Amino acid sequence: MNKKNKRGPESEEPFGAESVNKEVAEAANETKNAEAETDSVVDNAKGAASGAEAVSEADSAEDADDMDIVALAQSKMEEYKDTLQRVQAEFDNYRKRNAEAVKQARAEGVNETILQMLPVLDTVEIAIGMINDEATKAGVELIRKKFAEVFSHYGVEEIEAEGAEFDPALHNAVMQVEDAENSGKVVEVLRKGYRRNGKVIRYAMVKVAN
Repeated sequence: MNKKNKRGPESEEPFGAESVNKEVAEAANETKNAEAETDSVVDNAKGAASGAEAVSEADSAEDADDMDIVALAQSKMEEYKDTLQRVQAEFDNYRKRNAEAVKQARAEGVNETILQMLPVLDTVEIAIGMINDEATKAGVELIRKKFAEVFSHYGVEEIEAEGAEFDPALHNAVMQVEDAENSGKVVEVLRKGYRRNGKVIRYAMVKVAN
């Protein structure tokens, strides 16, 4: 007699329950995997955003550094430019002062040389007045004319004195005579005076009437 296996009511399972449970478990597992992948994507996105922000901050810092360097370079350039302008101005002033000093020194040197030559000219003029021989006098006169040419070349001119009003800026009165008609005038030149380019290099030595 064949016997059939029997189960109690508590051990019986609905048809296909095991398959359903398996599918549910797989679905739950897939859901967890999907959530994990989503979390990973989110984390990656956050990391990328954080990295981008860091790069942006780094770029900003680098740009700020570049701006600081440019500002410093411009500041130094202006400083060097001001220094160069000051040095150039000082050099121009020095050059002008030096040129003026050289000019004055040269003028003083010429004046001193002429001053040393004037006594020679005085002697030549005295000799002309003392020589009786006309040929000799003419020869000495040529010497006087040569002096006059050289002096004229250097701007030297004789100071007008005889018959002129006495001028202490031009004349040196060493003698006085009573002459009411010519009072205040130079009546005799004892030694000629000269000036060069408006500057007296030797005063005229004169006799003045009172």
